[in-house]
Amino acid sequence: MKVNLDTLKLGLMGLTKEFGNFLHQACSVCLDNQKHQSGVKMNLKTSKLEKSIQLIWNSEINSQILRNWNDLQEATEYAATGIAIKLAELESDSTCIERSSKGSGFDYWLGEEVETGLFQKKEVLEISGILQESPSNSLKSRISSKKKQITNALKLHHKAHVCVIEFANPKGEYLKYDCQETT
Repeated sequence: MKVNLDTLKLGLMGLTKEFGNFLHQACSVCLDNQKHQSGVKMNLKTSKLEKSIQLIWNSEINSQILRNWNDLQEATEYAATGIAIKLAELESDSTCIERSSKGSGFDYWLGEEVETGLFQKKEVLEISGILQESPSNSLKSRISSKKKQITNALKLHHKAHVCVIEFANPKGEYLKYDCQETT
């Protein structure tokens, strides 16, 4: 399965083209920082299975871009956001429709746009990124932390998604929870 990160630049209902370009650039910087090229395989664990996906992108990294993204921690969070939004399209029937407000316990609303242009907020998405996993900063510990973080959202909403992406040895987890799975 291929995930074309270039499509972020097109935007979606809850993502402007400008912000999509911003996320795309963050993805390119983090993957380049870890010496990956377009076509790199990323191992993905989902709620149902484990699979390998191929990340595709087309961009050149120059010194201006590197200076812009000198804060790799920030770049990692935005890069993870870009990949998570693309994975949400693949792993659910929903798409990114709106960024959530601070303090909500999650990052984005997922749902679908109806013909009238209105949308239905159905699910929530919480995202995190790790540039290089370590014993004290692992996918497992980050997933556990994020699952606790979405507990309040699960009390109010039917479904929640948690996505954590690691860039050094490209891998990620995209897990779905419903309101019965808060423990």
